[in-house]
Amino acid sequence: MAPLQAARLSGVRSGSLPPSHGVSAPLLPRRPRGSKGFVRTRATTPSSAIARVASSKRAASGGKVGAALTLTEPQVAEVPSLRELRQAIPKDCFEPDTRESLKYAAVDLAWMFGCFAASPFVAEHPILTLPYAAVTGLAMWSVFVVGHDCGHGSFSKSNVLNGVVGHICHAPLMVPFYPWAYSHKQHHRFHNHRTKDMSHPWMKAEEYKETNAVVRALALDHWIGLYLGFPGYLLMEPEWSSTDGSHFWPWSRLFDRAPKDERLKCAVSSASCIAFLAGTFAFAGGPVNWAIEYGAPYLVFSWWLFTVTYLQHHDHDTETFEEGEWEYVLGGAETIDREFGLGIDKVTHNITDCHVAHHMFTDMPHYKLERATKAVRGVLEPRGLYKRRDTRDFVRKVFTLHEENGHCIDASADGGRPRATRAELEALLPNNNRFFTSDEKRQ
Repeated sequence: MAPLQAARLSGVRSGSLPPSHGVSAPLLPRRPRGSKGFVRTRATTPSSAIARVASSKRAASGGKVGAALTLTEPQVAEVPSLRELRQAIPKDCFEPDTRESLKYAAVDLAWMFGCFAASPFVAEHPILTLPYAAVTGLAMWSVFVVGHDCGHGSFSKSNVLNGVVGHICHAPLMVPFYPWAYSHKQHHRFHNHRTKDMSHPWMKAEEYKETNAVVRALALDHWIGLYLGFPGYLLMEPEWSSTDGSHFWPWSRLFDRAPKDERLKCAVSSASCIAFLAGTFAFAGGPVNWAIEYGAPYLVFSWWLFTVTYLQHHDHDTETFEEGEWEYVLGGAETIDREFGLGIDKVTHNITDCHVAHHMFTDMPHYKLERATKAVRGVLEPRGLYKRRDTRDFVRKVFTLHEENGHCIDASADGGRPRATRAELEALLPNNNRFFTSDEKRQ
């Protein structure tokens, strides 16, 4: 179904993608991922309302797919247009304050580099490694959020300033700024689209099984994936890795349909990361010290990034949509505002509890999202399209949800998700040609 028809049938005006997303060109084609939502709905028919009622009742019953449901009279809620949502938000929320943005950047960078400056003392007293890693990793995550604004262009109106500050924020985190900004914009552009969304993959059981067994074992099957998943996503190029392509390699498939300058920009961003990494080794003076001073807080940062982004878009009642069923606002409404508590929401710039508004409109700086969230909530909540959840148990929640469902939509079906077996690993590991050859293609 054409996007215009889908928009009209779902009660949303045409042109429901924000102009900043550049919707005139199709996204690079990707292999089918499978519907992540544990419930598949059609946004273009009244039956979607039935499915949404079912999913909400399923959530109330503990999220069990097999839970008995009693459907009475489904209430069909019209999905608001993007224009309606935007008009509800105060206009000044879309105007970045460069001085305010720079203030947040300065504070967070000072916090992070202050921790790094204290790291030699920690290396001399290894008993301090865990608290040091916890504080520094959280600082790194807060710095990432500031760089995240730069990637969206909501840090300032200057592309040059956004690029400079974005690299200063992301290079210390081993995140190539320009390639990440490119793939992340596609994630926003097609949030909860079954095959076009980027970042956390939506996979059926058969697609999950096709993923390389080593990748499954290290990044998808078990709790260790909460720490290794994000660096693996950025690094891995082969299609059997189920990533979007390497963010470090200028000739990556990630850029097959991207503007030509993205490959050059990738080289610049990757060089900045490599330069900073080399600096950490020189500063540490040895592998053991490096592991304490940089490696440990990096793993905490990686955990924070995985935890926040996974919980923003995953729960037992999450829905995704096929081509012809998907619509921008409906997909964005599957985003979840989660309250982490303990001051974390504030320290990390409300990326946890104000994410729905951000997913609808990426051109708002983080320090204006609370007001925007109140406005967006006022439009979506009366229609049953707003999700806000108390997630002060976020540590338990992310480990439990990842263990139960991970990235496989069939995890609750008979047999569960096809985790890597010892036999698969023994058959694969000795065959270096298969594991390390980047041109192996999925049949």
